[in-house]
Amino acid sequence: CGDDETGTVTDSGTTAGSTTEVETTAGTSDASSDGTTVGETDTGETDTDTDTGGIVCVADPPPEATLRPGAHQDGPTLSIGGRELAPAGPNVVVDGFAGDVITHPLANVAYVSVTGHADRQLLVFDLDTHALVQTIERAGAFFGLELAQDGSRLYASGGSGDVLEYYDVEIDGTLTKAGELAFGGYSSGLALSPDGATLWIGSFEGTRVEEYETATMTKVRNLTTGHGVWDVVHVDALGQLYASDLEGEVISVIDLAAGEVVDTLEIPTSPAGMVAHPDGSRVWAAISGADTVVAIDTASRQVVAEGRVAELDLVDMDGVSLANSNVNALSYDAATDRLYAARGADNAVSVLEGDTLALQGAIPASYYPAGVALSADLETLVIAEGKGGGTGPNDGESAKQRWKGSVTFVDLPSVDLAAATDDVIAHFQRPVDVFDFECEGEFPVPTGPEKATPIEHVILIVKENKTFDCVFGDLDPDEHDVDVDPSLVRWGEQITPNLHALARRYAISDSFFVEAPNSDTGHLWLTATHLTEYVERVYLENDNLSISNGYPVTPPATPDVGNFFTHLMDLDVSLRIYGEIVGMLAQSKMGKGGVFQHSDAGYPGGTFINYDVKDEDKGAYVADRIKAGQLATFTYLALPNDHTVGTQVGKPTPESMVADNDYAVGIVVDALSKSPFWEKSVVFIVQDDPQSCDDHVDALRAFALVVGPWARREYVSHAHASFLSVFATVERILGVPPIGRPDAAAAPMWDMFTQVPDLTPYDALPRQIPEEVNSIYTPGATRSAQMDFEGPDRNPELGALLDAYRLWRMGKISKAEAEARIAAPKLDRAERAELEEEAREEREEYEEALAAYQALQMLGEVPAGMALEDDDDD
Repeated sequence: CGDDETGTVTDSGTTAGSTTEVETTAGTSDASSDGTTVGETDTGETDTDTDTGGIVCVADPPPEATLRPGAHQDGPTLSIGGRELAPAGPNVVVDGFAGDVITHPLANVAYVSVTGHADRQLLVFDLDTHALVQTIERAGAFFGLELAQDGSRLYASGGSGDVLEYYDVEIDGTLTKAGELAFGGYSSGLALSPDGATLWIGSFEGTRVEEYETATMTKVRNLTTGHGVWDVVHVDALGQLYASDLEGEVISVIDLAAGEVVDTLEIPTSPAGMVAHPDGSRVWAAISGADTVVAIDTASRQVVAEGRVAELDLVDMDGVSLANSNVNALSYDAATDRLYAARGADNAVSVLEGDTLALQGAIPASYYPAGVALSADLETLVIAEGKGGGTGPNDGESAKQRWKGSVTFVDLPSVDLAAATDDVIAHFQRPVDVFDFECEGEFPVPTGPEKATPIEHVILIVKENKTFDCVFGDLDPDEHDVDVDPSLVRWGEQITPNLHALARRYAISDSFFVEAPNSDTGHLWLTATHLTEYVERVYLENDNLSISNGYPVTPPATPDVGNFFTHLMDLDVSLRIYGEIVGMLAQSKMGKGGVFQHSDAGYPGGTFINYDVKDEDKGAYVADRIKAGQLATFTYLALPNDHTVGTQVGKPTPESMVADNDYAVGIVVDALSKSPFWEKSVVFIVQDDPQSCDDHVDALRAFALVVGPWARREYVSHAHASFLSVFATVERILGVPPIGRPDAAAAPMWDMFTQVPDLTPYDALPRQIPEEVNSIYTPGATRSAQMDFEGPDRNPELGALLDAYRLWRMGKISKAEAEARIAAPKLDRAERAELEEEAREEREEYEEALAAYQALQMLGEVPAGMALEDDDDD
């Protein structure tokens, strides 16, 4: 990929390119279905005006670009998206999200808090051997660990467990539970007085810090902050507490003598972890939304220094490092004046000078570092990584359950910081470096800023909750060169004839891995190209029905730089959005209005998930807009009914809803292919997440289809791709710079395009499944009646229910066995009551967003089926 004028991708030593040049004439196909370069007669229509310079460039991915997530023998370990994971020290995989770490002041051990989907644990590691020496299972766990200065007691926040736990520390550093304290409001960051007599507990869900006398664990008082609290730091010399607000943009300073907030520092946005200088003169805070660390002078309570945490390998037009690093945790070494800052989204730990916050370099970590701590001798840096263990095949579990964390132990004296920094850059940019495609002629996805593209319109169709095997497991590997397990297909060709027809005719990826394990995070990825630190920390809590319902439509879920919609608005790219509420309340950074102005309020079912309206009607609405000559440069189209509503009595059966969704996709492609827009358009079809089915390759493998005249025909891509690959492709087609570091370092889906177009129109295939509804005798009917479908991700049992139901309909298990499988994950009464309460709260959050949208609609600020001013029909 060549450098562009905004300086977003610099030359960091790329792998040799993978261009194959083939002499051709118009009417010659570029590749066979297995991706090998051939010359065969194209029986479809072609655009003979396309200037290829007599050369067709075929973007065949090199072997390195086809490596999938996980460890490879004699090769790299890769993240979702293809970044290399090569931490600078021994790495140990743990169950669940490793979200916080603290080291003992005397014993050579570290304590790690694990806050996974199901695994809530406190782990003890030996720093000499890196061995896990103790595992403590917990009812709940969250960010927040603190040790007495003499190392005699450890405190651990319980989050959803509604407790704070405390442990006696044995001579070898292992733990014995001493007791627990009931704490409502989600205990979070902790701080202790130097003598260990006073404990302060932050409340993430409340607006306070609670103070306790530790001898008897008696509450002394509430210290009101006015905001939820993430981290707490005690400055003993001045009698102050600092409390950060991950959900907002402030750090509160509490005077302990007065018992109240005496200063509120506005530091946008999402201040996360903090650390104080041993002498109390400074407090440093990681500002996750701004990708910076700030230094606060505690005497004046003013910010006296600020430093960006990312290198200058990926920069904007002003030469500033691109956004979305998610700096989240800090550790300080006073002896060297070095500040270590975990950068979750960059898989790295930055090293800054404490005084000036000048960036000195970075150390490679594994997938999503979320906590850092220095050993007592200052020679070992312990990094807790939320996703370092990856997922792997489902094996009966969802991606949320499968995703494991890790812990890395870095021997600091042996680190060559300059070389380590080079590694950080190379690991992060690996996707774009290993698939470094160049083409002398015009290519549909421009290979440089000076290159043109014949594509003027991009449509992104977002569907719901399916893996690759789940839909395409019935494709014949000998015929289509796909990696499938036929035993896992649940929604095959009889139910999804259009998806299968499109997969055969155009380009499909069987190595498409999504960064989102559920719908909430999926819709955020697909509207923002990134998950904020706030989202990374709360989505698992939301999955556990514990906190932050409706968080996707709240301000901290939108990156500081905006989402993809505001990015296009700021660059004057026309867009139209159908059926999406996530991201609709975001505002242009350049004063060009709100995203809601580009959402079509006339879309059937509204701007919200609405399973009661057929996707066929939604597809027909968009088809009518296209036929009327209305097509924006970028169109986002949500078609959600393949999610299904389980087997609710009187509602369409799951097969009927998936068939409805499939036909809607066919209707849209049919209309587009028979319009003047066709020769200048491309359609991307993706799932928001893969959570309701299994896959034999990876729990996060879904599928991506590229459809249109410029899609490589009858082609299966094995290049490692992800949501970020889609956006890297779209950005190059639209001629816009990347919005942040993640998409800047993602490889476009080069190999799924061709220079030789085929203008043959597509005829939508009629649904083969009749419209039918569930009866009271349908397996899962009773359970489905208890589920809530007003918002996404409210039903953790839906995937298991649909799997058992489909196996019954496919004749593979009996009705009795299906009912037994559906009953297996049954929630007890208390859990069911909690689910219902959380569902109600989430509905309220989404309804508030919807009400705000509708109020704007009443003011005439939301278009409903109107022509786009800057669209044309040629």
